[in-house]
Amino acid sequence: MSAAILFAVFILNFTSCTEEIDFKTETFESALVVQASLTNENAPQKVVLSRTFAFEDDGPPPESNATVTIIDDLNTTYEFQETENLGTYLSLTPFAASVGRQYTLNITTANGRTYQSAAVTLKAGTEIDQIYAQRSTNGENVDGVSIFLDSYDATNNSKYYRFEYEETYKIVSKFSSSRTFHVDENNRISLVQKTEEEKICYNTLESNNISLANTSTFAEDRLTRFSVRFLDARSPKIGKRYSILVRQYVISREAYTFYETLRNFSSSESLFSQVQPGFIAGNIQSTQNNNEKVIGIFDVATVSERRLFFNFEDLFFDGSQPGEFAGGCEESRPSIESLPSLINDNAVRFYFLASPDDPPELGEGPYYVMPRACIDCRAFGSNEVPDFWEE
Repeated sequence: MSAAILFAVFILNFTSCTEEIDFKTETFESALVVQASLTNENAPQKVVLSRTFAFEDDGPPPESNATVTIIDDLNTTYEFQETENLGTYLSLTPFAASVGRQYTLNITTANGRTYQSAAVTLKAGTEIDQIYAQRSTNGENVDGVSIFLDSYDATNNSKYYRFEYEETYKIVSKFSSSRTFHVDENNRISLVQKTEEEKICYNTLESNNISLANTSTFAEDRLTRFSVRFLDARSPKIGKRYSILVRQYVISREAYTFYETLRNFSSSESLFSQVQPGFIAGNIQSTQNNNEKVIGIFDVATVSERRLFFNFEDLFFDGSQPGEFAGGCEESRPSIESLPSLINDNAVRFYFLASPDDPPELGEGPYYVMPRACIDCRAFGSNEVPDFWEE
């Protein structure tokens, strides 16, 4: 899964809802955390290992220098190697899981502890029929865009689904200029032609929520208008052009139960509930100590994906105005003495030259400037056009 499995054992102490809450971990148990999802895509497969962490810590420490392998029921062994991103292990060669084959994950940590998953069989999957965007309101009556998905398995064997998405959106700077500042070693300022794109950029984000569907109680193994994503109409992400790649995973009932429990645990409501789940059981165990807690699941899934593009005006044609990334775009004329530090701090961009006859209300410097975010789209993304992008 794309979002990290985060786990902390902690006790909340507070005396009233009007006082500041001081979160402290009073009891804590270190445990191995495993994120492993093997798919039928012929690609480098990934396993992520970390340790549990206390609430007040910065984040999960990686479990580095481990030996990771996946073995199928024909005794084919797939070896993994740790990347520069410590705790992340990729298969030495790309491979795809095969329908009907059983796979087992094996882990040996640097301190010699060994762990093994249950054997998991890859089920046949089903394709996404279509994804589409419609203007709608959410449960809080907020105007926006819903991304819907339709899927159908005529064999009635899929039943349990998990979804991820990757969204990419176009960013267009509110203002522009063909020239930019150059500051030399003596803090002398000159204007030069821009050599890099600052007007149009793109940004890509991965989903960080757990999205699940279960058709086991339905008459058909069918998903209709399943909501994958909702975007507020005021979100600048959809202000120009937006794309979403939706990935549908057909998973086992055990994996579905694990992800559902994890989703319930990570909700804001469960965070402040009086009864906290102390442990989320998966299908991975220590081979040396049955009482040792291991968090995570080895998930083997078939994958289907589809991509969608739309422009703001495709859905909002009633005069609605999109949101903007940059606010407070007001020009100013900083003094020539203060300008070098503003430039070096990447705080401003050149807008246009001042005239001797201009009133001094905005300053008396020789240049009009704007906050960087108003002119340079790279404040919000990359100026490289994604390979898949379509206009």
